[in-house]
Amino acid sequence: MKQYLMAAAAALALSATPALAGDVYMGADLSRTKLDGLSGTASGWNLYAGYRFNESLAVEGGFRRLADKTVRDFGVPVKLKGEAYQVSALGYLPLGTDFALFARLGVNHVEAKADASGFIVRDSEVKMLAGVGFEYQLSKSIALRAEFQRPDSDTDTSSLGLKISF
Repeated sequence: MKQYLMAAAAALALSATPALAGDVYMGADLSRTKLDGLSGTASGWNLYAGYRFNESLAVEGGFRRLADKTVRDFGVPVKLKGEAYQVSALGYLPLGTDFALFARLGVNHVEAKADASGFIVRDSEVKMLAGVGFEYQLSKSIALRAEFQRPDSDTDTSSLGLKISF
């Protein structure tokens, strides 16, 4: 619940500032996360909001659900859950009027939880966040975004989503 409140508060604060009109954006994506040591991938999603200073630089904050997956360990089902609160700077390289590459560098607070028959183990850390991706402008205010992120040294996330600019 707190992630929804955080995303809503960030979006409201950014969109309520008239001086930022045209440079404020928010978006959502669906993702696949690969955790080292586990077979397969887990599904996830992301909600974010940001401010683009110019065509080359933006700042962004958001919440990412990294994984929500059940695995079997010695025949016992273990429910794994991972999430990250993220803040980062994005550097853009425009390649024409509709297409741009970007690189991300920031920090994220990663939280992991494993639940095996009621025995729960939790861990959280602040980690460096890096990513690369591209955006394609579908219209003046809507862009398609694809990205590869490394929210933790043993976690890779690939995502595809939409970004809406105001």
